[in-house]
Amino acid sequence: MRLDDQATTGDRIAYYRKRQGMTQEVLCGLVGGRTTEWLRQIENNYAEVDRLSTIVAIADALQLPPIELLPGPFRTRSRRPGSSLGTAPDSVPPIESAMLRYDGMAGLIGVPTWEPVPPRDLRNRVARAFFCSQTERWSEMGPLVPDMIADAWNLVHGAETEEQRREAYELQALVYRVASGMLDRLGEKQLPWVAAERSMFTAEQTGDPLLIAGGAWRLAVVLRHIGRLREATDVPIAAADALRSSLTSPQAHSVYGSLMLKGAVGAATLGDRREAEQYFAEAARSAELIGDRNDYWFAFGPTNIAIHRVWLSLEESDPGRAIEEAEYVPHDRLPRELSERQASHLITVAWAHYLRRRDRDALDALKSARVAAPEQLIFTGRVHSMIRAMQRRERPSTRADIRELGDFIGIAGRAN
Repeated sequence: MRLDDQATTGDRIAYYRKRQGMTQEVLCGLVGGRTTEWLRQIENNYAEVDRLSTIVAIADALQLPPIELLPGPFRTRSRRPGSSLGTAPDSVPPIESAMLRYDGMAGLIGVPTWEPVPPRDLRNRVARAFFCSQTERWSEMGPLVPDMIADAWNLVHGAETEEQRREAYELQALVYRVASGMLDRLGEKQLPWVAAERSMFTAEQTGDPLLIAGGAWRLAVVLRHIGRLREATDVPIAAADALRSSLTSPQAHSVYGSLMLKGAVGAATLGDRREAEQYFAEAARSAELIGDRNDYWFAFGPTNIAIHRVWLSLEESDPGRAIEEAEYVPHDRLPRELSERQASHLITVAWAHYLRRRDRDALDALKSARVAAPEQLIFTGRVHSMIRAMQRRERPSTRADIRELGDFIGIAGRAN
């Protein structure tokens, strides 16, 4: 057996276990007394590993970095028939070209003649890009990014005063932050990391602690997705620590609480429940102080805290509790510009129902998520995994909805 990006987590566990000559019984004992039937189901792709911390425990038992057991980055091809939805991957090559040209290489080969734009013009487009990000309109956002990268570079290099330079760096930091989020969602391997690093670097040039903290948050997301789990916890907590002495505004609490939430996610993934609860409680305190806000495009507040409580229950392998807690999440009261949060929550709820083999309820949650943010379903690997599994076990009562959602996200239905 050879591994490639298409290998599932189950495939990878089986591969490395067999390569080390370890029996299923021994591996199950090393990860806390799990049954061999549980491991057999996972290795044969009949069951899912329901939380990342389980992958971490298995990786420790196999003496591997966790990234070795994570599947390759999820990617989906552009979908054009009758709609622009799903065409975001077409924008990746021009974005990559802009990132390559408007960096250190520009000093060697020069840049195309480019008409400078007023900072206000770029700021408006940055705001539009973040709106697209928070509504999962990636195919609308994608074509905007290459020119934003070029315009931000030209503003930085055309600045004549310190004030102009600082504003230019601020805009460049935001451009790379929102671009990193898009590239990450589309499953690119290296570009999200490069964009996050550039966002962090340019934010540091401004001296703005909240902008720097925003760069740290985005970097933490990328670190988590590439399997650097310890760093994905340490980075946001270190950034939050740096803000603790200056929590004098709602904006500061928004960023601080968002960082603490990201730290709680990382700690939970690493299996440190006590640390996760501490970070989560700290985030909740900030949320109660300020209410629901969207400072620096973080969508932070009590509603986001409630959404993360549902996620945390799933991470603790308790889908039943996740479903109960979801009843108290007022996701339908989120404003239209935060539909990503609503759809993300509904996908989590669908996953909880799916793990309990309640496919009808899972499909209903996914259909609601599709209404809120259609492209989030297209570009979320977990949705594709759920639909594929439900296709294998479809019943007459769910067949039509499974096939409709499968067609929508680009998965062929089961043969008759």
